[in-house]
Amino acid sequence: MATPSLLEREVTDITTCWICWEDFVGPRALPCLHTFCLSCLQGLCRDKRPGSTAQCPVCRMEFVIPRNGLEGLTVNFTVQKLIETKHATRPDTCVVCSTAQQFVAATVICVDCSQKLCERCSLPHKKMPGGSHDVRQLGAEQKELEEFWPAVENDFQKLSTKGTQFNF
Repeated sequence: MATPSLLEREVTDITTCWICWEDFVGPRALPCLHTFCLSCLQGLCRDKRPGSTAQCPVCRMEFVIPRNGLEGLTVNFTVQKLIETKHATRPDTCVVCSTAQQFVAATVICVDCSQKLCERCSLPHKKMPGGSHDVRQLGAEQKELEEFWPAVENDFQKLSTKGTQFNF
């Protein structure tokens, strides 16, 4: 097995929760800018109510729990996108349930979300309230392209023989 590059190690450090030591799930940033999984913060603050204070588990800076609970903390979209990108660079792994320690094979892709998913994680995409998403078996797009490509080449040849020039 290859040794992880410096970049891979840094990305893993940035995307790992200091409480559960897994990739963040629902990353929430505290006012001190440390980020934790929403569920980890909920476990840490289970005896706290909105409006009360809690401490960051890393730097001990106090923060006030928002009126709508810990869900009201700022979502760290940068970290969330970094996690999604990290998982997307691993071919055919489920972006929802794969972690740094365990990779789950993706079998389908949600065309609407551009996410590779395992069969279990694809089920909600098939039952979305606004209408089900277009969920296809992995490789189906490539097969469709391979089936469609000869017709494109044929049309291109017809146009080329009529003297049409293309500038790509």
